[in-house]
Amino acid sequence: MAMITDTSPETGLDVPASPKGLSWKRASCVLLFVCFGFLLQGANYSHMTSFFNIYALEVKGLSSAEYGVIMGANCFVMVFVSPLTANIVDMKYFKDKNIMLVAWTVDATFCLALSLVYKLGPGLPFFIGSLTIRLLEAFGCAVGFVMPYVITGLELSEISHIIIPVLETIYGFSVVAGPAVSGILFDIGGFCLPFWVLGSTLLLLAALGLCFFPQPREINEADGCSVGDGGIRKTLKFPVIVNVLCTISSFVLLSFNESTLALRLNHKFGMSASQSGVLFLFVGGVYALSSLLLGFTSKKISDPRHLVLPCQLIVLFALVLQGPLIPLKQTKEIVIAAQMLLGLGAGPAFVCSYLHSLRYLSNEKETKETHAALGAIFVPATAVGGTIGPLVANILLDFFTYETAVAVSAVQTVLITALLGYTTFAFPRTLKNDKEIVACL
Repeated sequence: MAMITDTSPETGLDVPASPKGLSWKRASCVLLFVCFGFLLQGANYSHMTSFFNIYALEVKGLSSAEYGVIMGANCFVMVFVSPLTANIVDMKYFKDKNIMLVAWTVDATFCLALSLVYKLGPGLPFFIGSLTIRLLEAFGCAVGFVMPYVITGLELSEISHIIIPVLETIYGFSVVAGPAVSGILFDIGGFCLPFWVLGSTLLLLAALGLCFFPQPREINEADGCSVGDGGIRKTLKFPVIVNVLCTISSFVLLSFNESTLALRLNHKFGMSASQSGVLFLFVGGVYALSSLLLGFTSKKISDPRHLVLPCQLIVLFALVLQGPLIPLKQTKEIVIAAQMLLGLGAGPAFVCSYLHSLRYLSNEKETKETHAALGAIFVPATAVGGTIGPLVANILLDFFTYETAVAVSAVQTVLITALLGYTTFAFPRTLKNDKEIVACL
């Protein structure tokens, strides 16, 4: 098993970082940088939604499709660059710290560059310029979203059941807070100010990280072999693939809900945009709480999927109420209850699926390569789910009723729950028990 060591200042010898492998002073520094960087990159990823739509369509004359292409650039790049990041980490040519800091710098630099696109002419020049810079920024974003899992997997593997839920909660908060903060900045200082503030802050964090972020630990490879070594190919096991599909499914449902709920509430109850926005806090707040608590709890049970399965049934019940898919007079109170149940049920999908995949592949011998490979498939999974949800929602609602669209989501949930149930009871908890790993020679 790989041993993580520090150098003792008194003796100059390698010693364990702490009785449980953790040096809390070092861990706190790592966690502070990683969490703040993740927060800023999440905000950079989402902040344009609060003002760019109106500016692009009304001031620069773009179509809704052109705006969608610009905003979808991140997801497109993430699908291809995230696996590449895992391979770069696996090759060990560059220090993890340097990879993360370069990603922050690229993200921040092109975020600042986006502040200049207002000088471009309306129509095609603005579209091409914005899309090009957004694509380049997405490279830093994609790498930066994977590296927190790599670095915390190396530095804080003893508390992965805490760190992974915390990272997911920070990301969830950032994609909500980013548009809110940028909307205020846009009202105060116009188009450029949101990019200046967020880009400069992330660039400053990268500079501070260059000076103060701890150097990577040295890992002495001892006995045993790591399933994580060898890149993303090692993650292509059926239980892990099902975990990824479960994550995609949950984010499809969440993004479907986000893209359709406001219009539904307006038609059904005459609720304004601000009233609908308050309702989104129910699903978002419960989702964050569910992710944290169930992620912490997963350490105490034999298989984290045992938390995901019942929560998928809760999601199904939430959809039945949300439709409604049964003879039921829908009220605001029922909609609120459905939103809270949706957040509760979707909460463990990413966190517990990731943690089970980590256990399954690592056999209690976590490596940064395992975290890199898993981050490279789970991070794009959230982006893909977030893209499919609104796309499918708009297509369905063009031809069918809202209730029919919710029914399709319910069928999707039933199918993924059945598949997850099969793999949970048909496959063992670890790859070692499945006899798919060979002994190292």
